Amino acid sequence: MPVVKCNHFKSMKKLIPFLLLLFFATGFMKSQDRASDPFLLQTWKLTKLDNYIYTYEKQNIFYAKSPGLKFSKNGKIIGNLSKSANGYDTKEDFPEKASKMERYVGNWKKVSDTTIAIVFTSNNSMDGTFVISRLTESGLKLRKVFSADVEKKLDSIRRTKNISY
Repeated sequence: MPVVKCNHFKSMKKLIPFLLLLFFATGFMKSQDRASDPFLLQTWKLTKLDNYIYTYEKQNIFYAKSPGLKFSKNGKIIGNLSKSANGYDTKEDFPEKASKMERYVGNWKKVSDTTIAIVFTSNNSMDGTFVISRLTESGLKLRKVFSADVEKKLDSIRRTKNISY
């Protein structure tokens, strides 16, 4: 009986490492998609503000007296924001002085894997595009994005003050 060579097994041997590489690469790319991470869909309390870098920690209850955000899956966002015209973008409003917080409803959407856009129609203090520089189960760090010249100035200030994002 003649021996039949089967090239099918040789091609399978070459295909298996390729499929493994593809599987792990896809898993890594998916893990970099912070804007779709279910950890984002929580209630966050603002704990620190440094030159448009907002640091939040997870909170179970949305407290009316503290600044924070609550992301919903449907693209809605609820924010406890300052009533002042400046919002809590300025050091004078947060955290040294207790300003009056009010609840506002807005929208958020994914711009890229690490960037989201937030819009509040009745309070523009937290409107803008934000890079999610850190997202864990218990912590969120957003960096507001500006034009290139403003970003350059802010980066200079952050380096001088040793602020990481």
